[in-house]
Amino acid sequence: MCVCVYLISDYIIKLNELVHDLTLEEEDIKGDLDWLKSQGKQSKEQVENWLNKVQELRNKVGDCLNFVIGIAHNFNENYAHYLRLQIQQLTEQVSEHKKLKPVVLSNEFVGGFFMTNVKKMWELVGDEKVLMIGIHGMGGVGKTCLATHLETQIKRKGTFNHVIWVTVSRNYSILKLQEVIARRIGAKLNGDDDERTRAAHLSSALSEKGKWVLILDNVWKFIDLEKLGISRCRINGSKLILTSRLKHVLKQMDCRTFNIIEMCPLSNYYYVNEVLELFLLRLGEDHKTFATIPPNILKIAKSIAWKCDGLPLAISVMARTMKGIDDIHQWKHALNKLEGQEMVGEMEEEVFQVLKLSYDNLTHKSMQNSFLHCALYSKIRRGYRMIMMLVDSGVINGRRSLEEIFDEGCTILNELKEHSMLLSEFGYLRMQNSMRNMACHILKESQRCIVRFDQRWTGIPHMQEWTADLDIVSLDANWIEEIPAGISPNCPMLSTLILSNNDINSIPECFFTHMKSLAILDLSGNDSLTSLPDSLSGLTCLVSLMLHRCEALANVPPLGRLQKLSTLVISHTSVEVVLGLETLPNLRWLDLSHNSKLRLESGWVLHGLTNLQYLDLFESMLNVESEVVKGMTTLECFAAGFHDCKSYHNYVESIWNGGSAPKRYLLYLGSIVDSEWIFDVHDDIDPSGDDYQIVHLLDCEESPHLLPENLTKLHFDCNAHWKSLCDALSNVTPPRLKNIEIMSCKQMKSLFCLFGKCSFCSNLNSLQSLTLVDLESLTAICKDVSLTDSTTRPLEPNVIFSHLRHLKVSFCNAIETLVTVGLLPQLRNLQTLTVECCGSLREIFAASSSGADSDDAASTITLPNLTSLYLSDLPMLETVCKGIIISTSLPKLEIRRCPKLENLSPFQVSSSSDTSYASLSFGFFFRNAFM
Repeated sequence: MCVCVYLISDYIIKLNELVHDLTLEEEDIKGDLDWLKSQGKQSKEQVENWLNKVQELRNKVGDCLNFVIGIAHNFNENYAHYLRLQIQQLTEQVSEHKKLKPVVLSNEFVGGFFMTNVKKMWELVGDEKVLMIGIHGMGGVGKTCLATHLETQIKRKGTFNHVIWVTVSRNYSILKLQEVIARRIGAKLNGDDDERTRAAHLSSALSEKGKWVLILDNVWKFIDLEKLGISRCRINGSKLILTSRLKHVLKQMDCRTFNIIEMCPLSNYYYVNEVLELFLLRLGEDHKTFATIPPNILKIAKSIAWKCDGLPLAISVMARTMKGIDDIHQWKHALNKLEGQEMVGEMEEEVFQVLKLSYDNLTHKSMQNSFLHCALYSKIRRGYRMIMMLVDSGVINGRRSLEEIFDEGCTILNELKEHSMLLSEFGYLRMQNSMRNMACHILKESQRCIVRFDQRWTGIPHMQEWTADLDIVSLDANWIEEIPAGISPNCPMLSTLILSNNDINSIPECFFTHMKSLAILDLSGNDSLTSLPDSLSGLTCLVSLMLHRCEALANVPPLGRLQKLSTLVISHTSVEVVLGLETLPNLRWLDLSHNSKLRLESGWVLHGLTNLQYLDLFESMLNVESEVVKGMTTLECFAAGFHDCKSYHNYVESIWNGGSAPKRYLLYLGSIVDSEWIFDVHDDIDPSGDDYQIVHLLDCEESPHLLPENLTKLHFDCNAHWKSLCDALSNVTPPRLKNIEIMSCKQMKSLFCLFGKCSFCSNLNSLQSLTLVDLESLTAICKDVSLTDSTTRPLEPNVIFSHLRHLKVSFCNAIETLVTVGLLPQLRNLQTLTVECCGSLREIFAASSSGADSDDAASTITLPNLTSLYLSDLPMLETVCKGIIISTSLPKLEIRRCPKLENLSPFQVSSSSDTSYASLSFGFFFRNAFM
């Protein structure tokens, strides 16, 4: 019996220790609750739930231990096994519940993000290695609230000797900050005006105070801490906490990225109840729950909270404004004001003025104007399109190279993000609603504008709103279906009209008649629009015309009179003919991509466009003539397809022979009807990207093919003829080629060769990434040395794949051994290997036995840089290697649906570069991949 009791004693001890720790946490929470009540505050409902769960777990543990005592005299091995399982389950439950301890108790704080940030803040405060903590986010998002909460809790817990709070003004001085800090800690600076002397006195005074926390709230620019009197080497466990809207300021002060807490608005999509919860909480005692507010007012309250777009300051101010109001008309009026981007009363004083500080802090006029233009769109998917709008609007100087333009434009957009004036969400840039309202307010101070996009407007503004002094109208991303017949707004000053991302099906002939100053017209994203009125041809001041993703658009009026047109985008449409292109001398940006019905004679149309910097003819049925493109000496970015090998070779040869080659290009040869993958590649291209030198070779029987000298990416797709990659290409290898992707080439049996007669393979030493997908005949990546005659000289190790870092192989069902013996020595720089859905694959690495006498002898493979190995859906895979893999770090291994891998030879990975490596069996890796 004693032996059986002993079998579970360790589990009981561990469980009791956890319960003891949980009880201490419970007492800590109750102490905090008592303090909250003394302050007249209430706790969150989940706090009480957590405490109730603690009591429930304590009762379960007590029942379990009582059961052990009750059966002590009849204890046996069966009881021991049963109780061990029960105690293990209870231990896990107690441990998990301890981790769920609430870090924020008061119901005045709302939001899952806030709770997460508080938890992270406590972790950073408790980390002795962290000296500086940053809190970053837009105005009104809750930075000061988070810092205040932390200040209160630190003072209560007494973990630091002093907590010093200093609000930093925009026009701070070192002397003033020194005085404030000294006053907070009760030190005297002896009236000395010398900055360095004062810094020394302050540093000494801080050292005498022991461990302290200094909170510098609302930092706007770099503060030299040494000049202030805060020496990093003398902090000794103290903390410096900075809050700022400007992320780059935190970085300038050497706050590490991992130590910066990002404060974001409450998300309307995932935390809609939290948004409304905060609104009702701030609304007052009478309306704490949904049930206590009349249904008709609740509906409007939800809309108001939604329009605040998760900004806690805006939500709180709007709720306080509506406190005590029960009249439905006043609620509707407040909502109308918000929808009209009007900031009046307390919203203007407390929200507008707070946010405008960020605008005022933008030192350059171009930054301010860029911010105002960004407010005209609900969201920005592709930054380069916004940059071109800034060029067309005159904000950015467009009389330069695209590289210079994009350098400036990307800098502007990044700075707006760093200033918390643009949010980055799901791959888009967008502006928070209150920030946009502030921008519109500023716009209206200098010019007349209408900006509406909340996906609610189903029609254009009333005629009385289309005034003669109107300058900007943006109705992006609404539900506008039609523009009524006969509508002809008299807006002679209108310069910008944005009607993108609606469902407009037609535009009246007279609509543009009185818009003679219109410079920017964006009708993109109107899928139902079939034609444009002829009056568009009379917009002679037009600089930019955007017709992107108007899928049903079949007819465009003649454009020959639009002599000022600089940017023209007609992409993803059903347009068959575009008249007048050849007479547009100022055209610099022309996008005619993804127009499968478009028919143009490129030689005749493009010949006169000598100022083009950007030309995109991707997936348009155009006969691209190399001689015409060669004559475009200003062309910097070019995307087009060649339907015959002669035209393609002529164009590439012209580049080789000193022709005017664009810096960035996407060239494809062959039909792309069945290649949806290539569309995705094109959609992901940013013309400002560094590696935008891409060639696609599709189904073409002729070979070999020439490659541009500065090529960086090479793609093969849907070719049914070629059997080897090096046989299909010329003997000249582009020295900068970094990426090769091959898909759906049915006859491809091998890619490269490892013997010295092939100059293409022997010079392929810059390759970093290789992706192979759906090569049904592939039996080997390289023709191995062992398959050649004895007179053939093999390549030296580390020639072909000397820089290869990433290898991915998918749906190649004929290959049995992925990496052959001859290929292994060249993979020393391989970092990631992904292999999936290869039905015949039996072995990943074919290691040599290095002189061993038998096949069973362990071989050694050295892959020093391997960090990740992913294997999935390999039904015949029996082994990764018959031996040992040595790597300088333990690779991340993930295995899915590889049933034959369970009975393996040991697979060992070194944890250091020497021979004393740590051994782990591959079976261990395999089992843990599913745990």
